[in-house]
Amino acid sequence: RPACRDLPGELAGMKSSGGDPAGQVWLLAASLGGPEAVKAFLDALPGGLPLGFIYAQHIEASFESALSQAVGRHSQWQVNQSRAGDPVRCGEVVVVPISQEMSFDDDGGMRLTGRTWPEPYSPSIDQMMLNLAQHYGDRCGVIAFSGMGSDGGAAAAYLLRQGGRVWTQDANSCACSSMPDNLRESGYSSLSGDPRELAQALVNQLAQQAGRTVAALELDNP
Repeated sequence: RPACRDLPGELAGMKSSGGDPAGQVWLLAASLGGPEAVKAFLDALPGGLPLGFIYAQHIEASFESALSQAVGRHSQWQVNQSRAGDPVRCGEVVVVPISQEMSFDDDGGMRLTGRTWPEPYSPSIDQMMLNLAQHYGDRCGVIAFSGMGSDGGAAAAYLLRQGGRVWTQDANSCACSSMPDNLRESGYSSLSGDPRELAQALVNQLAQQAGRTVAALELDNP
């Protein structure tokens, strides 16, 4: 398998310990062809990044338990089921449940509402984007991978208004590109690439954020 990216120096110095509550959470959103794309993305992503992911995949309920193993088996990321009351943690990917809507408490704990997702999709990427942006604001983002349909298109504007970002898998590398195409054509996506390019872009962005944080600290403490 291809080697994952190295952790840049700016991030290696402030390497987050896996298990800390994630200050920044990104949604990996996918439908048809999604597991292969998400696996390629995670395989290319180094561990030790100061963020966590939630992963919303349109899939039959009978495949839900196999999803963690399918996408996580070669990566440096732990792929876990959702846990009521527990925050999303650095170094992990939480699989969004199919049977009930997930949102977040004021303190960032995952809330399993007991409600089914709004029609027609389970999980609803639109609803998950709304719930994520409502809590995390400018500390969140969405990467829309391969998929059919237009789930995510209705909530993208709200997420951007809250300061989040929307990225998309490019059409050439998708098994089915209609879901990311819809976000691109609506003007919501600020970056597109294949799964490995998206992983590199995320590492670069986190390194820039870390560099700015270090520079600000040095200004405060000359």
